[in-house]
Amino acid sequence: MPKHVVAAKIKHETNGFNRILTTLDHFRDYELHAGSEVIPYYRGTRLEMGAFIESADLYGWTMDVPVSTFANPSGVVADGAFNHLCGLLVEGLQSQSRIDGVLLALHGAMFTESYGDAEGELLARVRAVVGPQVPIAVTLDPHANVTQRMVEHANIITAFRTSPHTDQYETGMRAAKMLDDTMHGRLHPEMTLARRPSLQGFDGARTYVPGGPMLQALDLATDAQRQHPEVACISIQAGFSRCDIAELGPTVIVTTNGHSSNGRVIAESLMDFCWETRMVWSDPLVSIEQAVEAARHQVASAAPLVLGDYGDAPGGGSYGDSTRLLAALLQAGITDGALAAIHDPATVQQALSAGVGAQIDIALGGHSDPASMGEPIRVRARVRSISVTGDMVFKGPYGTGTRRSFGPSVCLDVGGFAVIVSSRNLGLYDLEQFRIFGLEPADFSVVVVKCMQGHHAAFDPIGSRTLDVDTGGLTTADLKRFTFTRVPRPVWPLDAIPATS
Repeated sequence: MPKHVVAAKIKHETNGFNRILTTLDHFRDYELHAGSEVIPYYRGTRLEMGAFIESADLYGWTMDVPVSTFANPSGVVADGAFNHLCGLLVEGLQSQSRIDGVLLALHGAMFTESYGDAEGELLARVRAVVGPQVPIAVTLDPHANVTQRMVEHANIITAFRTSPHTDQYETGMRAAKMLDDTMHGRLHPEMTLARRPSLQGFDGARTYVPGGPMLQALDLATDAQRQHPEVACISIQAGFSRCDIAELGPTVIVTTNGHSSNGRVIAESLMDFCWETRMVWSDPLVSIEQAVEAARHQVASAAPLVLGDYGDAPGGGSYGDSTRLLAALLQAGITDGALAAIHDPATVQQALSAGVGAQIDIALGGHSDPASMGEPIRVRARVRSISVTGDMVFKGPYGTGTRRSFGPSVCLDVGGFAVIVSSRNLGLYDLEQFRIFGLEPADFSVVVVKCMQGHHAAFDPIGSRTLDVDTGGLTTADLKRFTFTRVPRPVWPLDAIPATS
């Protein structure tokens, strides 16, 4: 009899310093599919769910997928949204006559109004339905804050091994293989979790810079698995520090086939390495002034200078409407540039009403938090192009086949810059996010993308160089700008920690 597996995705990276409550409508706007529509939607994508679906074919499973959803990173998730989505999953589980295994694509950094450990709560609800004998396998983002409760209620946890996250599919396949081995008795997974008093580590999981701490840690993990055959998987998480929860920061999970004391030794050794390299940043950020100076010296005929707006990254839960970098470039007389995207629904509606070619007076961006993210840019702009839906399909290496949408959106000519303005806040990961507006990023001298790390996979190959700019927004690297009240103290880098910790 074929094994029957229930798969699901409920993902959100919660920025606890974002004032906007994440509601069910945010999940609906971004990605929410249920029941029979899930498998056709994800089949063939380079995402975890695409891998889960292919695994069912590969291993001969039957599969049911009650829900698959993901909201753009933003503020605390409303309890009502969380309970509704968990309810869809629990009802789907309860409707099954038999369950041999569960596959879950989670993020690992979601929290709600009531649950600081939302994934731990979700896994507890799943475990309450399926009982202690059914194995649960989980995929995570490497920017997960793994908790003890997550480890207690799951059997298998494995995170992406790249940032930008170009191995989402491979991670899904790895989790599925481990689940199949567990269901057939070839694997008896036991997990060991280790952490240190730190908000961040492993170089933020960066793998696009050769020789960085994350890549070194992955090499150490590979060596450990080679030396200890009972080690089935080592998962390394850099953590997501824009939260304020009790269990926050980098972790290592070592999964062994049955009990082995080596699991604890390896996990603690890797966390020692994390602690020793905690101050190493393989791709240092630059200031706005340094970014402007680089743009001044950019040769027009060369491949573009790519500037990542690290401080206002929607993919890290920022508002997406900071004007600080754009204003500085315009003031410096930098032209022949393209920027994606400023989240400003009011300006989008103004441009849509005026139509392509119209000249309009706008107050662009700077509405969410002018004090730290810049005032609106008041300027006369020309409507360059319009996308009625703002829909695109990723064709690059980051989640190939992913469908995303800016919502109704426009491209404006602002002082020589082609500025994409969206009605939905969305992270920047793919060249198609420019191309749907008739823009080819490689044709510009300067390309600005609001992103922390994920843009490197698609944009580094077209650029002469890439600089990530700390613009001081909600995703700034300066953690001391935030007020943490729930994180156990002392914790690095907020406090001085003895070297022996």
